[in-house]
This record gives sequence, C-alpha cells and structure tokens, in this order.
Amino acid sequence: MGLGVAIGYVAIHCDMGRELETYERIVGTRHVKEASIVMGLYDIVCKIEAATEKEIERTVMQIRKIPYVKTTMTLLVL
Repeated sequence: MGLGVAIGYVAIHCDMGRELETYERIVGTRHVKEASIVMGLYDIVCKIEAATEKEIERTVMQIRKIPYVKTTMTLLVL
C-alpha cells in the first residue's frame, strides 16, 4: 500500500441462499482486493483499494447493483 491509496471495507447483506453467487460477482468487481463470506448480520465482507475515495464510492455503487444485494455498509479507512 503506497501513499494516495484509499481503502474501504464493505459489509454486504444479500438474499438468503445467494451468498456464493453474489460473492463470485463481487470478487470480479474492479478495485475489490479481497472478499470473504461471513456469518452474522452481513453475509460478505470485502476490501476495496482505489486511488481516491470517489473511486471507492463508484465501486460500492457497482456492488449495490449486483443481483441479490440487499444492503451495504461502507467503512472508509482514515
């Protein structure tokens, strides 16, 4: 990680039974560096690295358009 890198973590809630299919779409999204299926309130957590926070925002908007994604929560690293 160098200077000028924006990092965000996104927790994703998706339709029950569609976790793997949603995960596969998320890992193929530009700027997503890692993703995991998790248990709890959210189903998937991913790490986004981009040049700017605006690019992170655009990436989150792409994730929100993936079929079966219900809600997201984004945490920006300071």
